[in-house]
Amino acid sequence: MLHGRSAETARIDELLAAARDGRSSVLVIRGEAGVGKTALLDYAAAAAGMRVLRGTGIESEAELPFAALQLLLRPGLGLLDLLPPPQARALRGAFGLAGTPEASGADRFLIGLAALSLLSELAGVGALLCLIDDAHWLDRASADALLFAARRLESEGIVLLIVAREDGFDAPGLPELPLGRLGRDTSRALLAERAPGLSPGLADRVLAEADGNPLALLELPVALSEAPGALGGPVALAASLDLPAPLPLSRRLQQTYYRQVAALPAPTRTFLLVAAAEETGDLGLVRRAAQALGVPATASGGAERSGLIIVDAPAMAFRHPLVRAAVYQGATSADREAAHAALAGALDDLPTSELSADRRAWHRAAAAAEPDERVAAELEQAANRARQRLGHAAAAAALERAARLTPDQPERAGRLIAAAGAALDAGRPDAAIALAGQGQNLTAEPGALAEIARVRAWVAMERGAMHRVHELVVAGAGPIAGSDPMTAAAMLRLGAVAGWWAGDAKLVQDAADRMTELGQSELIPGPGALQAMADLLAGRPAAAVPRLAEVVAAVRHSEPEQLAVRFYAANMAMLIGDFDSARDLMLSTAQACRAQGVIRFLAPLSLGLSYADFCLTRFRAAAEAATEGLRLAQDTGQPVRAAGLYGMLALLAAVSGDEPRCHEMAARAGDQFAGDEVANVAAMAQWALGLLDLGLGRYAAALERFELTASGAMRHYIQPILFAPDQVEAALRLGAADRAAEPLARFAAWAGAAGQPWALAALHRCQALTREGDPEGHFREALRQHAVSGRPFEHARTALLYGEWLRRGRRGADARAPLRAALALFDRTGARPWAERARAELRAAGEPAPAGAPAPDRLSPLTPQELQVVRLAASGATNRDIAAQLFISPRTVSHHLYRAFPKLGVTNRTALARLDLTGPDDLP
Repeated sequence: MLHGRSAETARIDELLAAARDGRSSVLVIRGEAGVGKTALLDYAAAAAGMRVLRGTGIESEAELPFAALQLLLRPGLGLLDLLPPPQARALRGAFGLAGTPEASGADRFLIGLAALSLLSELAGVGALLCLIDDAHWLDRASADALLFAARRLESEGIVLLIVAREDGFDAPGLPELPLGRLGRDTSRALLAERAPGLSPGLADRVLAEADGNPLALLELPVALSEAPGALGGPVALAASLDLPAPLPLSRRLQQTYYRQVAALPAPTRTFLLVAAAEETGDLGLVRRAAQALGVPATASGGAERSGLIIVDAPAMAFRHPLVRAAVYQGATSADREAAHAALAGALDDLPTSELSADRRAWHRAAAAAEPDERVAAELEQAANRARQRLGHAAAAAALERAARLTPDQPERAGRLIAAAGAALDAGRPDAAIALAGQGQNLTAEPGALAEIARVRAWVAMERGAMHRVHELVVAGAGPIAGSDPMTAAAMLRLGAVAGWWAGDAKLVQDAADRMTELGQSELIPGPGALQAMADLLAGRPAAAVPRLAEVVAAVRHSEPEQLAVRFYAANMAMLIGDFDSARDLMLSTAQACRAQGVIRFLAPLSLGLSYADFCLTRFRAAAEAATEGLRLAQDTGQPVRAAGLYGMLALLAAVSGDEPRCHEMAARAGDQFAGDEVANVAAMAQWALGLLDLGLGRYAAALERFELTASGAMRHYIQPILFAPDQVEAALRLGAADRAAEPLARFAAWAGAAGQPWALAALHRCQALTREGDPEGHFREALRQHAVSGRPFEHARTALLYGEWLRRGRRGADARAPLRAALALFDRTGARPWAERARAELRAAGEPAPAGAPAPDRLSPLTPQELQVVRLAASGATNRDIAAQLFISPRTVSHHLYRAFPKLGVTNRTALARLDLTGPDDLP
């Protein structure tokens, strides 16, 4: 029975019941040491009625990559062949079973996806309970993998309960349950049950000292049995136990345990110390190491009889983590070093493996009281193995410790800088910056300083400090221009990209000039492409577009092996308005990333893909890409990309006239970063708000927003170029022709250079609106170009404006055909405010138009992910194939199909394959 935890156990019961119905959930339970977190896990295990997996974080294992994850998933290793091959390879490599995931190009997030898939297989057709104790001591690699999997739990029938202290384990976005102390009455009932012999006075003193902590209520009476004179109140009680009263309760409990340890014979204490220093609970290893310190074999029996450890040969465990801490921290540093040295020696006797080599390296490091190059080199080798297994956080820790043990200063600096790079790869930017700073204090070598600059620049990039990125890479690239021009050029390329995101032509031009001096023309984008980007920002599209088009043409039909090259080329395509090429490049690159398990790259690809689809007016596809990309950006820690994807969702909401959502998404996009640092995001958010105002007929507000966003140097940024037709329309709707001249000239220069039919159509529409020359001729030419380029939303806008012009010219009969076409296209693309305007114009032209929105198409009831799933299922992909592509579990795929079938009016995959699953914005 758990005293005082009825609300918490009821919450767990609800989660377990949901899992039996196929719904997954995760809950992080937080509380101080001894408050009963593990007891809740025990309750869940007893109440589950389903398969149970348990894992735990161990403080001394925190530097061994994937140690905790391997312990948790050990029962499922025989099911690895059921996973998609990239996931199976990644998990085997992470656990040191075969190969290395790094060799296949996979990233660390693939381990989390593989863990999700394996948990789903373990759940089978039933349900699964996963219990993680002491999560604050998980190795970082295991924690990252579990959190990635936890955020993607949906319909597997899995409950994941994680318990942790109040700090030391970050789980943003996951539901949490704080576990407080027991009330006075509940505490008294627990104490009476577990220590019935205490006198009322002594019981009151224990209650006061424990202050509602269940572990203290259980352990302090044991301590009192050894200190019967403690009758002077809480302070006197603490003093009688050698416990200073101001200490935190967990520390006082630890001291209580140490009193029990200190009363044991010296050999037993040494045995316990070796056990506390050993991370796996390997009883045989502890015995061998203890014997090397002169401890007789019988000492393990004494330790077991003390009740401080629990032996279940061949394993052993401490009764509570605070017991381990009391034993280890209560020993002298010399005794701890001796214990670690003995364990390292005992590991020498085991068959050589990567795991034993890593453990031996860490024990030798813990035993080293002064710098030792041999030990440092072993740790560096352990770090290399960890990186190959995608355990970057463990690699960073090993390299940092190796640096502390390195006698030679240049070598120490190199290891600290390598640790900074590993920390960056592990998603620990603060640690990366700190380690890079420590390394910089020890070296003036140009290559080392360039690597420090690279690390700092990538951190600054994710934090939205684009000017700082440029400053760092320029300072780092200069000194290595002669010795390592390729690395210098790659750094300058990053500086140019940062300058572009900031919308600063000077930064891009500076990077282009420096790269030209290096002569590394084989890079993509190379000096010519960077110069073209600078030309575009400086308002010279005629000079920029041909160079950018050359890059796109050279890369478009190449093999998709160089992911970054194709991604850069896709972005170049968007700068020249070739959104079809951009989309094709993004799609093929994303497909390669999914096949290789390069998950981190998919967030920027999703942003680019949703942008291309939006500009192609394929709004449903854009929503699919943006929704998936946002989730990936959040899961992989890419706030700049997340902000951009919020901007895309704001644009989509603007088209549909969803004002609250548009404002919400735009605010989320713009709030995180300064607009003058991440202009790409700021301009997108403002474009969305301006487009919303334009669609709702608020022309003054729209024009003011467009003009503010396109002011100064920003007027030649790509978003102000693309929304220039909107700005022209807003100005002319207000009758402010003078305010339309600049955006029209801006767009005309770019559209003329780009030569894209859709852009020429938009240009003719703008020229028609100015009423100069032959407006009808411009309208007709715009519609002809639309017929070539597709883009139903833009086509509809031109048809609407043409119909309005005809009707205002008293040609109502002529106006009806373009207005009918506009209404049909607006309805098909979900552009509700624009559709209402078309209806009103059609009625004014003398033709009745049905009020309200049309009946939804077949696909409209589906969520973006359901639509992805049914399209893949209709193509013949299996549930496992679909799960691998969408980074969800096969059971979640089944759940989406189960929900989608009745929405589509089918009952099986065969019928699904016969459906036309193209939507209105899938038009060519």
